[in-house]
Formats: sequence, structure tokens, C-alpha cells
Amino acid sequence: MVGWGSLVLFAFLSLKEFGPHFWKAMVPVALELAIGLGLLLRRRWAWVLGVTTSLVFIAEGVRRIVFVRGEYVVLDALIHYLVPAMVILACLLPGKARRAFLRGKRADVV
Repeated sequence: MVGWGSLVLFAFLSLKEFGPHFWKAMVPVALELAIGLGLLLRRRWAWVLGVTTSLVFIAEGVRRIVFVRGEYVVLDALIHYLVPAMVILACLLPGKARRAFLRGKRADVV
């Protein structure tokens, strides 16, 4: 999560103009970086921030799919809100459960 957030951050920093679009895109990136670094340092606030951020991302993605009209709304909601929420939630799983989740096995039979 830290690697992806850093890549997106460096890509946006290479822009010549830091307008409202830049700052709107940097809020989720900053949250992902903070969650990733907090999880690396094993801080409890990172877990709380990760769950809260995931819930907000899921709610915003569903809101966009249901209420916003336009082309590529579902694809945009999936890419920018729902997939990052699932990645954050997968990172929050304990190690044994995360390995089982990624392999598709039961957590008690690893």
C-alpha cells in the first residue's frame, strides 16, 4: 500500500499545475500512505483509520454508482473507491487470515 501510494504521489507531483483536481486526488493518497506507514509501525490508530477510510470509500463508491449519471461512472467508482477500499481492508487482516484470503483457503487450515 505504501508503494502504490508513493507511485501515485510521485506521478501527481510531476504535474506542472497544482489545481483543485490535484488536491482532491491527494486526499486518498495521503490516507493510504498514512495507513500503510501506521500498519508498518504496528499502530492502533492505523487500523481505526483504515476501517473508517474503507467505509467512507465504499459509501462514496456506492453513492456514485447509484446516484451519479454519466459515462464510465461504474468503472470510475470501482477504480477510485471500491478497489482501494478492498485493498485497505485486505491489508488490515491479521497475517494468517490475509494469507488465507489471498490464497482462497480457510484461515485455520494454512
